[in-house]
Amino acid sequence: MPKSTNSLSFQSSDEILCYYLNSTSEIQVIKSECPETWEFERVVFPGQRLFFEAFSTAHLEIYKAKNSGLQLAARVKCDRLQVMQERSSSFTTVSTFLGQQLAAC
Repeated sequence: MPKSTNSLSFQSSDEILCYYLNSTSEIQVIKSECPETWEFERVVFPGQRLFFEAFSTAHLEIYKAKNSGLQLAARVKCDRLQVMQERSSSFTTVSTFLGQQLAAC
């Protein structure tokens, strides 16, 4: 049975911290899974930001909520959403590497 991950505590070196922003004006459902080990599904409202853990090899599927059901809008490899930590002289800032700006959404 797949486990669901809700926390930000890393349990494996294969897991990465990811960031997703719903920059559309539509409600989205995002899903990701790694067979037999991990699954993730969330409703993401317009403008909502979300941090989540995923395996670096997993993919995030972004669905648009339509009256007729869910429609796949994009599929992105989770390592493209990985949060990168940058150190500066007096403080630490967090930035994200989004690669493609998920314009397909």
